[in-house]
Amino acid sequence: MAASGRIRRRLALAIVITALIPVLVAVFLADSMVRQAAAKFFVPEVGARLDQSLGLYQELARTMKTAMRNATDAVAADHALRTAAVEKDGATAKRQLERAFPKYPSLVSLEVLDAEGKRLAFADRGRPVDPSKENKLEVVRPLAEAPAEKLVDDEDPDEELGDEIPQMGPVPRLVAVFAADKARFEELTEMSQFVDTYKQVERRKTMDEQSYVYAFAALLGITIIMAVGVGTLLARGVSSRLGGLSEATKKVGAGDLAIRVAEDGNDEISDLARAFNRMLGEVETSRARIEYLQRIGAWQEMARRLAHEIKNPLTPIQLAVQEVHRRYDGSDDHFQKLIDTTLEIVEDEVGTLRRLVGEFSSFARLPQAELEELDLRELLEDWSTHLEVADESGEAAEIPRGVELSFELPAQAARVFLDRQMFRRAVLNLVRNAGQAVSGGSAETGRVIVRLSRDGEAFLMDVEDSGPGIPEEMRVTVFDPYVTTKTEGTGLGLAIVKKIVVEHGGSIVAQESSLGGARMRVRLPAANSAEGRQLLEARALPAPPSSRRLA
Repeated sequence: MAASGRIRRRLALAIVITALIPVLVAVFLADSMVRQAAAKFFVPEVGARLDQSLGLYQELARTMKTAMRNATDAVAADHALRTAAVEKDGATAKRQLERAFPKYPSLVSLEVLDAEGKRLAFADRGRPVDPSKENKLEVVRPLAEAPAEKLVDDEDPDEELGDEIPQMGPVPRLVAVFAADKARFEELTEMSQFVDTYKQVERRKTMDEQSYVYAFAALLGITIIMAVGVGTLLARGVSSRLGGLSEATKKVGAGDLAIRVAEDGNDEISDLARAFNRMLGEVETSRARIEYLQRIGAWQEMARRLAHEIKNPLTPIQLAVQEVHRRYDGSDDHFQKLIDTTLEIVEDEVGTLRRLVGEFSSFARLPQAELEELDLRELLEDWSTHLEVADESGEAAEIPRGVELSFELPAQAARVFLDRQMFRRAVLNLVRNAGQAVSGGSAETGRVIVRLSRDGEAFLMDVEDSGPGIPEEMRVTVFDPYVTTKTEGTGLGLAIVKKIVVEHGGSIVAQESSLGGARMRVRLPAANSAEGRQLLEARALPAPPSSRRLA
């Protein structure tokens, strides 16, 4: 822990120094740049030029409004138009209106209203005002002599175009609608706001410069505090993770392979932690496999001895009872019936013991797997059509009547290292056990599914059934020899399957099936995976024998 504390202090100091150097340089440069920029930007001439520019924008707006009013006055002064308006000659008035559009491009529409306010004539440019791009000005002028009141327009050049509607008596009048580019007036507004902002900033220049200095000083202080805090946190994280690795290494040295270290983060220490955990997992798996194979070896030796001890007296017992039955020629019917029953029982039990001896012998003679790279998907597809053929032990592998068997195989190849004959035996045992579980249940029909899928760098082979399932408390011990959920059998089938799977560098677990019964999940490493390559290195694999064929 003392070494961990030294690492923490050194890392914290290094982070603080690394953070302070660029911050101090940045504060100095920023202060100089602010002062230089203020000296160059805030000059009297700039303000004067901005005021002149704003005046030009305002004069432009006034000029545009004046031009539109003058255009309206010019159109309203046309003698022919005024005469047509007074005489209510709509056709003549419309022709006079249309002649005005080529002269005044900003015109949108012209309308002549009679003394009662009814439309007498109308002409337009062919499209209405677009509010998103144009501002509108409506100007009304009398077409006959009549006193007019003051226009509503206040002549403010800073405002957008608006309607100018005078109050007049019952005389014919001309209504002209003009359009101007909206962007020009928006620029006028923006320019006015910019000038006001510039003047405010110019008045606060000295105060702002001082505030910048204070802000930089506060930034420096905050940076120091944050650098110390962040440096301490980072150093604590690094030192604690290194300390955790050190403690875990000591526990592994004491024999505890179940220890794991945290893998949080995405740096070199996290990579080291993941490699450390992966190494422990591989060592733990290898040790578990070795222990399992040693335990199974002991069970095999016991099975061999039991088979030998049971097999020898079976034949003499059966022959002795048969001899007694054959030689008795008495007339006692009761005794004859007793001898017949005894003979039948002895022969049945001897048959059962012989089958038991056969299973013991088969279990004891399990060879070591000779692996070669094969396509498991192709093998399962081939085996699915040969399940009715007896296996090498002479036992039928048919699925019981009423049980539906189906295979769900991927389109892609599943390259793994297999001993073709041994793994076929494991598959047949799993399928047979699933079929017997379904047929031994309460339902008359059921399903068994063999499913193959890819799981990262491994392949999963599931054998599922719709039978009664396996109790949760037995899902670990069900692979031990002489443990079974059936009323008949020795409990060696799943033990043989697990030994074969372990020989192939895989694993098998019992789970609950989506069909309601049991699922036996076999996991085998892919041939091109790291685990597969390790399996290849651990075994002296023979060249793939071309003469071997499926049984």
